[in-house]
Amino acid sequence: MNTDHPYVSYLAPSDPARPQPGRVNDEEADRSENAVLTAYLFHLAAKGHRVLRHRVVTDPVLASTDLFDATAGEVVMACHRSHYSALIAVYGVISDCARLFSPSRRALLLTAEPSPFAREFLSHHKIIAIWPERESFARVDPAAEADGA
Repeated sequence: MNTDHPYVSYLAPSDPARPQPGRVNDEEADRSENAVLTAYLFHLAAKGHRVLRHRVVTDPVLASTDLFDATAGEVVMACHRSHYSALIAVYGVISDCARLFSPSRRALLLTAEPSPFAREFLSHHKIIAIWPERESFARVDPAAEADGA
């Protein structure tokens, strides 16, 4: 395969979201990301959204991103951590992969409420922050903030 041409691989309902190929084994991250992805998928489906499970494959052993909410036009990537190094890595991956879904906005699905630093980082880079809150999901959308919503 030519790694200069990434492609979208759609996942069947029975395909596991985690662990992702090419990522260092982290059972805690895999478990929490899988749980939040499953919950978010059900949340979107209950709201009538058309959601595609996918991986963007850039190499036979490297995959990234998780969902495409076709209704909202959002590429969603789940992430267990929100420290600086993790945010930099996520920014690169999701920004690169979003170009394969046009038009699209970028969204990071976190396993917990992001810190003020993480919110500022994501807002600056125009990435939507989403996290579980009670029985639903909270979100901070930089576009809505810029519009005064």
